[in-house]
Amino acid sequence: CIEVLNYVEHFNAEEAEANILFQQVLAYIRQFGPWFQRYDGADHIFLFSWGRFPCRLKDWRHELHSAVLLQVENNCEDLNNEGPQPTFSRWKDVIIPGHIDRWRALELRRRNLPLSSRDVLVTFHGRHAGNADSYENVTVRTRIIEELDGLPGVSVGGFIEGYHELLGQSVFCLAPRGITPWTIHLYVAMLAGCIPVILSDEYEVPFHDTVDWPSFSLKWPMQAGGKDLYAFLASMDPAVIGDMKEKVDQHACWFDYYSTDDDCSPYRAVWRALEER
Repeated sequence: CIEVLNYVEHFNAEEAEANILFQQVLAYIRQFGPWFQRYDGADHIFLFSWGRFPCRLKDWRHELHSAVLLQVENNCEDLNNEGPQPTFSRWKDVIIPGHIDRWRALELRRRNLPLSSRDVLVTFHGRHAGNADSYENVTVRTRIIEELDGLPGVSVGGFIEGYHELLGQSVFCLAPRGITPWTIHLYVAMLAGCIPVILSDEYEVPFHDTVDWPSFSLKWPMQAGGKDLYAFLASMDPAVIGDMKEKVDQHACWFDYYSTDDDCSPYRAVWRALEER
């Protein structure tokens, strides 16, 4: 909710307003009786859907140290001005996928072509140092642009028209970290049926107890995310690629908040994780 309010005029989630709102939310919860205090909040759940939270809330460690946190990554970090701050306890918290709105999810699925119709080997389009000053320190994206641009079967660069169609035509979609370790590119790729290549060394993926990540994705060292990665992808066994493509399509529902499969959705995976807590 705080991140949504960041789009309201004059509200700044990075300043004191965010912590004031946080304290007001806690006061609202506590007014209903002793329920929050009785177990120090351990039976309460808080959602943080953006990577730089909960660290933007000055009092969060003191107030929520026992509560269950649903969050998109395992630590707060800003490559421009903030080092990694661990925020995740695997004994109580749950990593969740980033949200892709219903229209975009349907559009990505509609553009999902069979492997035989995909004529682009590798793609990445998004923010990088060349089009966003705040990404100057995100060197993994700079390396992708500098080393892969112009190679056969590669489409990399900034934002383009027809982006969803391109994902549906691509075999591998790069998912490099941004200013923080997590990236929505990972989940966009899967809904388009594109095999994701994770380039974020510190990122912990969601639902690893439920889904078999190695069967449908690759994780590659950020420092080698250029021509070495391209050579590896270009030399992969077509049979292995075909199997991974099938697995991507089978597992995409775990990351689609609008999945119509009651047994395969982010909500089902979160429920399972909470049952184990």
